[in-house]
Amino acid sequence: MTFVIELPWPPSVNDANKIGKNRKTGKPVVYGNQSMVKFLKDADILYLSQAKLLKFVPGEFTYHLTLNEKMRGPTMDGDNRGKYVLDFLQRVGLIENDKLAHGGSWSWGACEFGCRVIVKSYEREAA
Repeated sequence: MTFVIELPWPPSVNDANKIGKNRKTGKPVVYGNQSMVKFLKDADILYLSQAKLLKFVPGEFTYHLTLNEKMRGPTMDGDNRGKYVLDFLQRVGLIENDKLAHGGSWSWGACEFGCRVIVKSYEREAA
């Protein structure tokens, strides 16, 4: 089982979260900032336009994330842009849980929007 989905430019883990304090308890809390909210909103729209072509991948999976090379800045690294992509795939029910990723990779390349994700079922070899 495999699917390919186009998504918007994913936020960096370094930029997508803010740390604040809970007003009642004073304990630290992490919450999403505007870049994460925008990613989720735009990803929902792109997902709906592709949903009929996408199939749920049960169990373990592998993935490859291609980041749009035209959006690459001179100081950007791509290795921390996969988290919210996998979280989104789980949220919309295309994968069971991102903890089931058996492996993954990323690269800069050509894509129509911000990124392209290829997800494949992982099948263990018989021993």
